[in-house]
Amino acid sequence: MIFATLLTKGLSTGAFTYRAAATYNTAGAQKTDINAYLAANKIKPTPISAAAATAYNEWVKANPKTVNVQVLNKYLGADYNNTSTVYNYMVQYNAGGLGVSCEYCHNLTNFSLYDPALPQKTTAKNMLVMQFELNLKWINAIPRPQGQPLYQIECATCHAGAAKQWNKALKAKNPGAFGVEGGGLPWNYTLIDDQFLKTRADPATKDINYFKVTATKTTPGGLADTVRNQNAMYHQSVALGVGCDFCHYAGYFPSYVNEKGDYMWPKAQARHMQSMLQDIAVNWWPQMQFPDATTVESPNCFMCHRGISIPPGASDKAPQPVKAEGASLIKAIEELPIPKPVTK
Repeated sequence: MIFATLLTKGLSTGAFTYRAAATYNTAGAQKTDINAYLAANKIKPTPISAAAATAYNEWVKANPKTVNVQVLNKYLGADYNNTSTVYNYMVQYNAGGLGVSCEYCHNLTNFSLYDPALPQKTTAKNMLVMQFELNLKWINAIPRPQGQPLYQIECATCHAGAAKQWNKALKAKNPGAFGVEGGGLPWNYTLIDDQFLKTRADPATKDINYFKVTATKTTPGGLADTVRNQNAMYHQSVALGVGCDFCHYAGYFPSYVNEKGDYMWPKAQARHMQSMLQDIAVNWWPQMQFPDATTVESPNCFMCHRGISIPPGASDKAPQPVKAEGASLIKAIEELPIPKPVTK
């Protein structure tokens, strides 16, 4: 009786609300606009400075065709060999997503320069490559129902208007901003533990389970993997602002189909995104050349979702990358295959 009431009315906790199953749209229509998110969280992105605007106007007159652009033209096509096209993209998606002006990364006397005094430009370049590669490999292949928008990863997806927003010092001060508040999780909880990093698909079934539970009270180690599983599930609930029934059929949690025979798309998508998260941690995070790498926190679901089922910084209107000829500008450390969606 109590469980039935929770399913129909939702359960409120101090951190967030478990909404009733009937309120979920499994086609993925739930979304908070990035500007609304920033306003609600009192985040005011820095506008393009007058000095940067003046410098750009002088630069584009002298260089209508791009100089030393290496990423956008590779992934978005020949139009991005035009300086004005690149500038418009950078202002909307890069500067806007990080909440910075051009001079944060660029030497305003020479926009093409990789200035040693501005190492963040190299980091930004690497992260832009990562963004396009993740969109091509994972986002464009996410299992989804017909008609569901395809939300592209952009700078704002993770940064949400703040250039430096994901480090250990901030996590220690405000664990809730990293999706580890409450539920018995310590402030230094990480979803990306050694077991997560080492888990690979079963050679026979091609299935992958990052949080498999095999322990019983009598097995060595007791219920350690059960606790690990529940910690991960709690984190994901907080990260997406949903309850168990968003992904799971309450009548039988392992099922991908509910009692009406409907496929549980969010569960398939969550498994897919767990694999993308592993790819980020294994292949991309180690190669980002963070200026302050020792202080950067490991990625998790909250980094993008911010308590919302569709990340507020994701965009279904951003230019979609195409696979350009030649190898990626950054080669993966290990080629991780995309697991096939479970259908039963």
